[in-house]
Amino acid sequence: MAEVEKKTELEARLREVFEKAGVHGLIGHIQAVLDPEERRSLYPLARVAYQPRNAARKNWDDLILLANTGMEDALRQSENARAKGDADLAKKCLDAANILAYNLAADLAECWPGDEAPRERRHLETGLRVASQAVVWRHELGKPPDRRAMAYWAVGMHQLSLGNPAEALGAWETALKLAAEAVVPAKGALDPLAHVKAGADFGIVLYAGYAGIARKALGDPAGAKQYEQACAAFTETSAKFPDQKEDAEFGLDQLRWVQKKFAARG
Repeated sequence: MAEVEKKTELEARLREVFEKAGVHGLIGHIQAVLDPEERRSLYPLARVAYQPRNAARKNWDDLILLANTGMEDALRQSENARAKGDADLAKKCLDAANILAYNLAADLAECWPGDEAPRERRHLETGLRVASQAVVWRHELGKPPDRRAMAYWAVGMHQLSLGNPAEALGAWETALKLAAEAVVPAKGALDPLAHVKAGADFGIVLYAGYAGIARKALGDPAGAKQYEQACAAFTETSAKFPDQKEDAEFGLDQLRWVQKKFAARG
């Protein structure tokens, strides 16, 4: 409980600094902290200044600057630790950069229900760059399959936004295979779509739905069936599994939002 209270207090303080001094003041406030570990913990919390995701007005350039500065600081710390022979600390610092990269990619993604804030192409390109970096770092860090799948999901989302449905499909199919690898025996993972059903793993159902959206965008008739299969799985999960209801409804809303948004774009 004390940790939660401390986090809430820190977030409130960072938001106050941001509101008074803007993003440059917020970065200066964090960089003035002498303890490197504390700085690494403050940058992810500083995202609170830009929440919620569905705010109508966003300054994406400021958010990118904040995340990039945090990543640069974490990478410098990682290099310094490696130079001193502290492999564990170097890995921990690299993971801090990985978290910031993924969070930025997610914030820039055009997939959040109700989020109408406009992005310019350069913002989406930045999202793809940091999502791709998260893929590399998660492999280097030895992250489990489900965590690597998340990074591939972000790559796919930005590829779709940039008008590259074939690349989006490739990323989402990789995410789907990794999600299946995380929760089913190796042989079962050979056919991930067989596991898209009520009560199934959230990632498997979500990534299958996204891959269906990409297939539809490519004109593949199988895409609509795959998308509807994922939506049906989330709908049935919400009705039959109370402990999964919130996640299932979130996943369903997200798939429907993305499908509607990109269908309207043709």
